[in-house]
Amino acid sequence: MDWQRRYQLRNQVEASLWIVPVLAGFAAVLCHRLVWAFDLWTRWRLFHYSLDGARSIVGAISASMLTFIVFLMSMILIALQVAVGQLTPRIIAFAFSNPKVKWTLAMFTFTYMFSFSAQGRIDDPVPQLVVLTTLLLTLASTGVFLYFIDFMGKSMRPVSICEKLGGHCFAAIEEMYPAALADRAGTAPPADPGAAARTITHPGPAGVILSFDAQGLVELAARQDCLIQVVPQVGDFLPSGEPLFRILRGGAGLDAAELRRKVALGPERTIHQDVGFVLRIMVDIAIKALSPAINDPTTAIACLDHLQMLLRRLGERDLGEGRLKDREGNVRVLYAAPSWEDYLRLAVCEIRQCGGNSIQVVRRLRVLLDTLLEQLPELRAGELRAQLDLLDAAVARNFPDAGDRDLGLAGDYKGIGGRRLA
Repeated sequence: MDWQRRYQLRNQVEASLWIVPVLAGFAAVLCHRLVWAFDLWTRWRLFHYSLDGARSIVGAISASMLTFIVFLMSMILIALQVAVGQLTPRIIAFAFSNPKVKWTLAMFTFTYMFSFSAQGRIDDPVPQLVVLTTLLLTLASTGVFLYFIDFMGKSMRPVSICEKLGGHCFAAIEEMYPAALADRAGTAPPADPGAAARTITHPGPAGVILSFDAQGLVELAARQDCLIQVVPQVGDFLPSGEPLFRILRGGAGLDAAELRRKVALGPERTIHQDVGFVLRIMVDIAIKALSPAINDPTTAIACLDHLQMLLRRLGERDLGEGRLKDREGNVRVLYAAPSWEDYLRLAVCEIRQCGGNSIQVVRRLRVLLDTLLEQLPELRAGELRAQLDLLDAAVARNFPDAGDRDLGLAGDYKGIGGRRLA
């Protein structure tokens, strides 16, 4: 199995809600046979269920578990519908890939299939251990259901979503940018690679660039002694027929099909190699909260809290120059990658534009920029100062009253009511 198929399979397993419950259903049938065999072997007799009583209990449990599954799915879909309307549609994929949602459905499916399998085989002598196991599974499912209600109600809050997204983003940053920022002042910019000797297009259906096999591309380029440029950036939409690779040097015998298998496409962006997608989701939540229809600047403040943490981590990392080298130190792959300026503008520009007339938002934005200016190296300061100038202009434009303008020019960790001692 090549890299592309492995990646797509892993992505499908992570994003699918049905795989774990279906496997749990098969496991329940197997487990029922094992418990039944153990019951016949031991002739277990603790509660002495009668034949009619056992059939009534197991039949009622089987019917109720099916009702539970339908109710649980309805609850999930309703909660998602409300969250999508208030936050952003891009949280749907994260909700369906949540392990707690999958394992809750798996627990209900396991109990249903176990009771359903037992219902058709209850006869004299009554399988006492099978009936008891069905009851215990029902009690466990009830506890899981109560826990899931509490979890679902809390997990759809903006703060919970930002916290979970932040955790995913920190892991992606560690993977994509493992090196700390070095003082690169005076480092020569990359040399111009020249014109493309060959262009390889994407012949298949359109999709979003999810990821590419960096190590595989380097090995392929080293084997063919060539320089490969990945044209689209991770997260870009790629129509059919558009350039996917450019061969800038060598590579006369390079197989285009093998090269295309080093890139994975899909219908929607993911965060595996796309750190900016997490920032995009948080910004979408913030600007929707700042819309006149919702008018909830406090949610935007919560998003800015997490955006500040992510920006600091990004600012402390060497974001690279879009070049991959082989073991001998030769540049083999060029790719487009977001810069520090791109990440910072993504995180603050739209929030400033949509919340520029909110004292709460502009004060929290100022703290974000001032704090990053103090914490990060001078190499990151240029764009931070530029964003502070734009924020000053927004305050001057949106607050004609001197008193409001003075408030807007001060920083506040809570927006209003959270200034710290100097």
